[in-house]
Amino acid sequence: MLSTFSARDSGVLRRLRAVIVWGVLFPLAPTPSGATDVCGLTGTTLQDELKGGAAQIAAAYARMDPSDLLSLNGGACNWTCGSGRVVTPMIKAFAFLQYNCSSTTAPPSIRGRTGPGTASQMGLSITDDEYRKEADKIFRSASSGVGDLMRVPPSLELNSQSGDVKTLTDAVEAIPGATWMKFSSTSVSNDRDGAARVIIRVPDTKKPPRFEQWIQIAINEGTGKLGRNVDFLGVQLLPDTPSSPLEDDRPVVAFRGYSRTPTGFVPEGGSSSELSKCYSCHPSGLRAVIPARVGARAAGGGVAIKPEGTIPLTGPENITAITTEVKDTKKPSVFGPTGYTALENGPPLGPSSRTNREQFVAQGCAKRLPDPRQKAIVANMNCEQCHDGETDRGILNAGTSLKTLYHKVVQNTQAPMPPPEIWDTEPSLKLISSTEREVLFECLQAEYAEILQKGLTSDLLIVP
Repeated sequence: MLSTFSARDSGVLRRLRAVIVWGVLFPLAPTPSGATDVCGLTGTTLQDELKGGAAQIAAAYARMDPSDLLSLNGGACNWTCGSGRVVTPMIKAFAFLQYNCSSTTAPPSIRGRTGPGTASQMGLSITDDEYRKEADKIFRSASSGVGDLMRVPPSLELNSQSGDVKTLTDAVEAIPGATWMKFSSTSVSNDRDGAARVIIRVPDTKKPPRFEQWIQIAINEGTGKLGRNVDFLGVQLLPDTPSSPLEDDRPVVAFRGYSRTPTGFVPEGGSSSELSKCYSCHPSGLRAVIPARVGARAAGGGVAIKPEGTIPLTGPENITAITTEVKDTKKPSVFGPTGYTALENGPPLGPSSRTNREQFVAQGCAKRLPDPRQKAIVANMNCEQCHDGETDRGILNAGTSLKTLYHKVVQNTQAPMPPPEIWDTEPSLKLISSTEREVLFECLQAEYAEILQKGLTSDLLIVP
């Protein structure tokens, strides 16, 4: 029987890509109490189980508040496979569930718990500790320790301890090629510190560069001193060894969170501090930095500081350009080095075209708008024109934070999504009010619930 899903705030299946047509083999194990052995089902019983689980997942997504992340428990989260093979119709669902279940009675060989209070707070198919160890291996010359990709420059950690911003930026300028900018974000406010922060880019000193590092440290808007939160991203540009090529030659972005203290950076995670699903806000790896204008309202409601630093605000190599497209690459970055595959976390949100979208909008989410404005809503639902996962940016899907999506679509007037200038030649399709942007968000969420349900059951016609 399927129990109820709930949406609340908040490694094994990696093999799916290699054997997605034939299923996945797991060690034979008895079905644990409370788990549902769906691989032993056939015919209409199998179809009913999958359809019911997919419907409940879709309903959980549809009723999420923008502040929520998709977090499921019960129902399909308890699916297991006593036969040792995931039958073909279930493969997409099993892949999806590995990232989205806050509780499960399935054995760890099938899926683990993810989200706050679990061993995979980052929402991965592996534990946070396993992810950290894999990332530490990249460009490591010894058998242990932290490799060059994820090693924080010691001088930056040391010179952050006093909390003085200038002491830190002077240390940045002493590193060959390193640059920085101090600014306020239009999108994200740091806990208890506000939207101000300093972002630092540190390139590899070897030629050609193997990687670049991005370090962002909060600035307390009240004191002007460095705050607690430290975000660290290592962008791998070249393979670590000839036998480990980058998939499709895409840069790989590895994430790490720290708390800045008077004695250095303390890794976050575990019981003392929570990590988050980095990929939920970073579908393209690096997130384009668009500084708030000085004096404007920044994220969280504070007044934006003046953007300044050695990374230019305009012109060649400006802050937005170098964070939108990684230097010398033409493909979007992917989350790495392991533990997450975006395409497993649901089909693309806002596809370029969808049958009966006009009817769906007119009869549901936008029925309160006049016909011309409904057409504008439909035209702006094409998220895939930019977020295609191939030529520009990573796809948006069930793993994408609704809070981020809501902010970009509804709240961010300085850098809204989709950008209104794409309709310069068809001004009637530009969204003209906050009400229309609210409707657009509602339509995207409602439509995606249907897309997700259909995507999870799309292999039902394939004989197990």
